[in-house]
Amino acid sequence: MDSQSQSFSCPASRFQGLINSTREWLANEGFRSQKLQTEDGGTLIQIERTGGWRKFVGMSTALNIVFRQVENMVNVEIGAGRWIDKAAAGAVSMLILWPLAVTAGIGAWRQANMPGRIFGHVAEYLSQPE
Repeated sequence: MDSQSQSFSCPASRFQGLINSTREWLANEGFRSQKLQTEDGGTLIQIERTGGWRKFVGMSTALNIVFRQVENMVNVEIGAGRWIDKAAAGAVSMLILWPLAVTAGIGAWRQANMPGRIFGHVAEYLSQPE
């Protein structure tokens, strides 16, 4: 998955609320997250689907979301976290445990669809009155 980005109108006063709302929404979607600052001043949220068994069967979804506030705009960039888990599970499953091929595919599909859902959440949050 290549990184995807979108820009949204966002007053600086709503930036931290957007970050907090996004982390809360992701937690409700079954992700754990950690918030870090990037070297260029952006806010990075690393997310991963909870549940250790998901990594084993190739359904672990890991993404990096970077929020950058510039004046009254926020740029949201989303990129893949760990594709190697899915590739490894897929390769092993084809040879030994073929049912894991299905779960690796489901994990890849879910990861590919997350950026659109995240952008949707950001747009919805920012469309609500302050």
